[in-house]
Amino acid sequence: MQAPAFKEKKRGVPTKNQVPSQCRPPSDSIQTPCWLYRAILSVYALLALVFILCIILSVFILVKNSEMSKELVDLKRDLWNVSNSMQTREERQKKDCESIKESIKGVRSKVEKLETPLADIKNIETKVQRILEVLEKMSKSSSK
Repeated sequence: MQAPAFKEKKRGVPTKNQVPSQCRPPSDSIQTPCWLYRAILSVYALLALVFILCIILSVFILVKNSEMSKELVDLKRDLWNVSNSMQTREERQKKDCESIKESIKGVRSKVEKLETPLADIKNIETKVQRILEVLEKMSKSSSK
């Protein structure tokens, strides 16, 4: 009985009492080297790290996008405020220009009103001068 068990041990076939230490592939398939399993495992680990890195970068991009979005909203609000302020000042400037034009028209009309009496006053002055000259001539002729 021991002879057949001994022969089976030599062939590498485990006996009923013996537990195999490793699962061996069937003898007709090509045996893969041990380093290949480690290399594949390393590639999977590297792939997992790259995936985690992509997730972290995506989160970082989302956070930055959110911050930039808030900044853009703030800039848009500031631009709106500046635009409204400029529009208000432009309207005020137009009103002030119109007011100045009206004031200039008023001053011109008053100057024109003053010019006509000045001409009348000059006419009156010249007439008074003539009257005075005539009176002087009369007084000189009566005193002789």
